[in-house]
Amino acid sequence: MKSKLKTKLAVLAAVFATILAATPQTMPAHASTYSVSPMYQMISLTPGETYVGNFEIVNPGDNVYNFYYQLRVEPYSVDEANSPQLEANGDYSHIVDWIELSNPTGVIAPNEHAEARFVIDVPENAPAGGQYASIVVSSGEYRVDNSDVDLREVYETAHILYADIAGETVRKGTITDISVPSFLLSGQITGSATINNEGNVHSEAVQTMQIFPLFSNEEVYTNEEDPKKTWIMPERSIFTSVKWDGAPSLGVFHVIYNVEYEGVKANVDKIVIVCPIWLLFILIACLFIVLFAIIFGEKKEKK
Repeated sequence: MKSKLKTKLAVLAAVFATILAATPQTMPAHASTYSVSPMYQMISLTPGETYVGNFEIVNPGDNVYNFYYQLRVEPYSVDEANSPQLEANGDYSHIVDWIELSNPTGVIAPNEHAEARFVIDVPENAPAGGQYASIVVSSGEYRVDNSDVDLREVYETAHILYADIAGETVRKGTITDISVPSFLLSGQITGSATINNEGNVHSEAVQTMQIFPLFSNEEVYTNEEDPKKTWIMPERSIFTSVKWDGAPSLGVFHVIYNVEYEGVKANVDKIVIVCPIWLLFILIACLFIVLFAIIFGEKKEKK
């Protein structure tokens, strides 16, 4: 009798384990959390040589699940708003065909990390200038059972490669449409410009802004110690700006806005008036009252 009971219990346990294995598990929010370090690399390559590189994939300690990852290589470019695009960009995406992944799949235990390795075989006839690619780290497929709908989620993070191929590199740029508005209805004082990369390699633009009260040399805002730096891809025009969000809603300021790119400098030095719209209406109303009083007074004197 005991033998039969043990047999039944064993069968039930096996069935229960099978059901658990087949049942989709709802993953906690941090189950898919992982990080890539660093997020990008700047590398110099020489035609005919081989480059070996790596970066880290980290499964944090608060994640109770093993992290299964997959790697793939995609082209990298940006659009007119400087937003990343995993799309080919003509002569600047050939590097995608030169990259071989050493460990395209793997598993990482919680609180551990793995080294993602790649090899770049640069051909002898590689074009000089910039080449761009992204190594995309993709999570395993997670099942989400918060509703009757079968949802599956995959998380992806890209490690960006900015490569500079030795040869006839052209570094050239222009700055256009640089401006600072003279009159504002709110306190967001902004300097903006369009920066054009006319070369064949990525390079960095630097923007600074200084703001003074009208009758003082003491800065109320400056980013000179931490200027805004923007990477501009080859043959791209990027509209970019620097903004002081903490400006008061009323005041008159002296603004100096500077942009530097590939040896070209441009700046705006002007007085900016910040006046809220309610005060503007009051001033306009007062102006009409004064004008009406003057006109009415002249008519009364004539009579």
